[in-house]
Amino acid sequence: MAPHPVWSTRPILVSTLAVLLMAPSAIEIAAFVEMARETPTRADGPGMSLPALPFLLLVGGPVALACTVFAVLPTWSAARWAGRAYTGRDAWWWLPVVAGCVMAVVALWPAVSGGPVTWWWTWLCGTAALSAVTLLTRWAVSRAHPYRKVVGAGALSVATVIGLGALVYGTGLVDEYAPPRVRGSDLAGTWSDGRGGTLRLGADGRAVAVGTWGDHFASDPSHDGCEGTGTWRFEPDDSPWLQTVGIDAGDCWPGKWTVGGTAADPKLHYEYGDPDSPDWYTLTR
Repeated sequence: MAPHPVWSTRPILVSTLAVLLMAPSAIEIAAFVEMARETPTRADGPGMSLPALPFLLLVGGPVALACTVFAVLPTWSAARWAGRAYTGRDAWWWLPVVAGCVMAVVALWPAVSGGPVTWWWTWLCGTAALSAVTLLTRWAVSRAHPYRKVVGAGALSVATVIGLGALVYGTGLVDEYAPPRVRGSDLAGTWSDGRGGTLRLGADGRAVAVGTWGDHFASDPSHDGCEGTGTWRFEPDDSPWLQTVGIDAGDCWPGKWTVGGTAADPKLHYEYGDPDSPDWYTLTR
């Protein structure tokens, strides 16, 4: 059977469907990874992403088509050419090779601000995703009922990711991140925002802020800083996520601070900005 032309209707439709149905697996993987990362708020977890899947499938078509036209099919075309030019045959393993080369260039853009580590993770994740979708497209196009094959592969992929994720966390191989449990006395000391601002929490309950940012900086970023003297109080909770610190120093922070970081490197977080997509002012010690 002759190889199917890459740039034709069937591969375009199969690839678009493959991108669309493999996206939920990528979302689930990201959700599991997020559970282990240190974050100011508790990660939603993979279960919270499931309600968004119908919306993704309904409106993701144009994005999936764009990925097909600008990523999947060019990768497949280049892999087919490389295979014939260098080995005399269209071998499947050229797909991850070409995908890796493509992502090595694409990853340079986020690496400008994130550095080598960002480049490495972008390259690794991008290569895996592009290789998986392109390999699935190449395999399904040459089979009978290719769209059924892609649907089945997408469902199997999601089930596998959820099963492996539950196994990894359930057996304790990877622990879900949680803030350290602290006492009020653990928080006494001088905290810094890394920009010259300091907040001293005294063991006697006295708080002194020098050059810090207050709640108003979300609407007035030109403000020089927040300084003042007042009091502070730690409010414990059975859940480490609900441990809070109230700081009354110069009317800087009307809300509560939360505890983050690790036992060896604790942090204080203050939420500001858009409640639906907040920013965080963080102090370390």
